[in-house]
Amino acid sequence: MFPKRYTIVVEGRLGQRFAAAFPSASLVAEQSRTRLLTEPLDQSQLHGLLERLRSFAIELISIQETDEPDTRADQAPVPRR
Repeated sequence: MFPKRYTIVVEGRLGQRFAAAFPSASLVAEQSRTRLLTEPLDQSQLHGLLERLRSFAIELISIQETDEPDTRADQAPVPRR
């Protein structure tokens, strides 16, 4: 199975301190949610990322496979929380 890119939506606006906790993802803060756009992940890496969300007690809203490109270089930084 080839690695895939995912968009994971979580409840709340994750601040900059969480960016270091999820190095395989770009964090995009929205009104009351945050989207994590992942680098290509295999199944074990995806499960590890989901486990990390659970360990921080971050509420998962949705996860889906995506073709959305990683826009780390052109996005505004995530605001500090």
